Amino acid sequence: MAGQPLESVLTQAQRDSLEIVDFIFHIIDPDAPGKVIKLDEVQLQPKQRAFFIERLRDIAEGTQYVFNSDAANLQVHSQQLIEERDGFVDLSYSLTQEFARLHGGQMSAGVFIISVVKYLASAHDWRQLVFLLKMDQQESFTYSYEDREGRRVAIVNEIPNALNENKRAIQKSALIDSTDRFAWDVLAFDRVKKPEIGDYFRDFLGVIERQQDSTLTKSAHTAVRKWAREIPQESLPPGEDINTYLGRALNYLKDHDTFVTDAFLETVVRDEDPRRKELCALSLRDVLAEAGVAGQTFRPRPNSLPKKQKNQTYETSEGVTITYEGTLETAGIDIVHLDNGGARVTIETHRLIPKG
Repeated sequence: MAGQPLESVLTQAQRDSLEIVDFIFHIIDPDAPGKVIKLDEVQLQPKQRAFFIERLRDIAEGTQYVFNSDAANLQVHSQQLIEERDGFVDLSYSLTQEFARLHGGQMSAGVFIISVVKYLASAHDWRQLVFLLKMDQQESFTYSYEDREGRRVAIVNEIPNALNENKRAIQKSALIDSTDRFAWDVLAFDRVKKPEIGDYFRDFLGVIERQQDSTLTKSAHTAVRKWAREIPQESLPPGEDINTYLGRALNYLKDHDTFVTDAFLETVVRDEDPRRKELCALSLRDVLAEAGVAGQTFRPRPNSLPKKQKNQTYETSEGVTITYEGTLETAGIDIVHLDNGGARVTIETHRLIPKG
């Protein structure tokens, strides 16, 4: 592929275009020989197909990993799943056996899903990816009722092998690109170990983190600065400017143990106009995606930001400089914009310290 690999994950348009090409799962049963029961085919009903497409769209944004060239990895197997259609079922079964073997200890019953999917990378250019998902089996119940001597009686029946159509049933997932289109090779998620992935899942995929938490923290903060600078003055909500956005971004990075894109957007973008807020959030998401941050889960490291970047600054036309860290509220600063174009700034402090 010509040009530099893309830092971003899949765009919203690319996620919307995702379609299933091949789909199979094998049953993980801790009591079965080898812990895996092979299936030859899975027939999905329209509702289930829609469910798995939605899960695929969820993980099309995930923590970025690259294949570890010093260890066994899934790069070749992923290429085979895409290119050798006749061997898809047998190879998927072998991968499920390897997943079960590496798990060790007590493993929950469920299914291991392997799917080849396609997305529209650009006009008339369809690309393929491999989708892996471990989904736990959960007991489920159905009920019916009947009238007995004037009393309405419910009859509850258990479905022992139910797959719960709930995101919480999904324990591990990965989206794999075996080409050089992206700077990442794998987007992965582990519900138990998030924002990281467990050792055995890492060994199964054969991956290492593409970026360190400190790098992602800096990229997230820098992306907000870049985005805020590009907003036309007339498009800003009342009372908002680059400093208010950066202050809320910094506070989020300080106050949260795990970076979650949607929560970050909700914190940074404030607006009483719902439509304008939605458009602003979408544009910031695009900038975060270009920076390779959107959809990643990581542990924010605010101390990795240089002090100069953590500071917000205002300067008055009279030559007064106001420098603070975080939001105006946490710094005790109140700004009122006046009708004549000026502003009234009030600072409340526990103690005023002269600096000579």
